[in-house]
Amino acid sequence: MNKTDSLLLIAFLFGIFGLVIWRLLRYSENTVGKYSPLKLSRSYQIKAFPYFTKFDNLFLYFIGLSGLYMLSKVPDTFSPSVYLYDWKNPASLILISLLMLGFAAWYLYLDLIYWHHTKDIRVTYHPEEKIVEIDFPEKTYTLGEGDIRHIEMITNGAKMQFGHYIYSLANGESFILTDRMPGIWAIQEYFKKIPFKMTIKGFPLIK
Repeated sequence: MNKTDSLLLIAFLFGIFGLVIWRLLRYSENTVGKYSPLKLSRSYQIKAFPYFTKFDNLFLYFIGLSGLYMLSKVPDTFSPSVYLYDWKNPASLILISLLMLGFAAWYLYLDLIYWHHTKDIRVTYHPEEKIVEIDFPEKTYTLGEGDIRHIEMITNGAKMQFGHYIYSLANGESFILTDRMPGIWAIQEYFKKIPFKMTIKGFPLIK
């Protein structure tokens, strides 16, 4: 790694750190602060840019780019001299690179699936009426006390978490919201006595 590569890496890491601090401050204001949906009417909808620039995504982009960089250095491990060549060096580099790329690809594959079930959805809170409106492209649900029968969360339970919630309604209908959808934590704060179940799955695909 040359000097330019080192400077770019440092700038990238400091940029991620600054973004994380900014988002933590915003999160505090939006949950318990003056912009809490428990205090005033608020709508939540996520666009593509903030969705794909979450901290986990930025970290995985870094892992994937590092894997590609390491893979590009494999030819450098070969020596023209048969006496100096050691097959373990390129083999180790290739293995580590493929593991990093595979991990990044697995994450991004799931993230794209979850994006499909998160985009174009709007959640709106009305604290005075204690009503939650959830707008899907095909239907709108207006929910009050007693309308949600139970909630099940399907999650991988990992630090880089993927999870989605299945909301079963009293009228027999159901819908899914992913943990990528902002503001859904407040649903259970609005209606505190909803039965809740968590199921751990290593690969929590949305059916």
